[in-house]
Amino acid sequence: MVLTSACTSSSGGEKEKAGPATPPASARPSTATPPDPAETAKAEALSAYKGYWTEMPKALSVRAIEGTDLKRYAAAEALSKAEVSVGNLKRNGRITTGEPVVTNSTVTAAELEKKTPNVSVSSCLDISKWKIVDKQTGEPAPGASSPVSRYVVVSLMERWDGAWKVLKDDLRADQPC
Repeated sequence: MVLTSACTSSSGGEKEKAGPATPPASARPSTATPPDPAETAKAEALSAYKGYWTEMPKALSVRAIEGTDLKRYAAAEALSKAEVSVGNLKRNGRITTGEPVVTNSTVTAAELEKKTPNVSVSSCLDISKWKIVDKQTGEPAPGASSPVSRYVVVSLMERWDGAWKVLKDDLRADQPC
């Protein structure tokens, strides 16, 4: 109410002084530089990488790739390993609970001028809250824990038909983060 009355108050009979007119936005010269295509490509790859790590736990918690968007973000070896993991969980009566936490995702290498552009992404994967449990009892699965819960993961991604996909993950348990 105070802001409205301050903006609309007038002294009535006095003529208000107008400041200098500013040219419309379209008449002003543009000082913004166009986005760097390489940086745009890297940002798109990192966005797809985030999508991959959002969809992977979903697939493992319901023991199915179907009903998730994992195929949108994964292909080749990464998708094949996910399908095998889902099958193993289903066969052994297990599911996953919780989610991994992925931090410090960085494009560490990029070949964007190739026929099939690719990038490598390095990040820290924290699996301390992502557990494999028995589907019936909810108890932790025997032998399902790892001595290292935070480690480096390096992923190879390629752009296929305009979309970035994770092709391969290299989990480096010997490199804690």
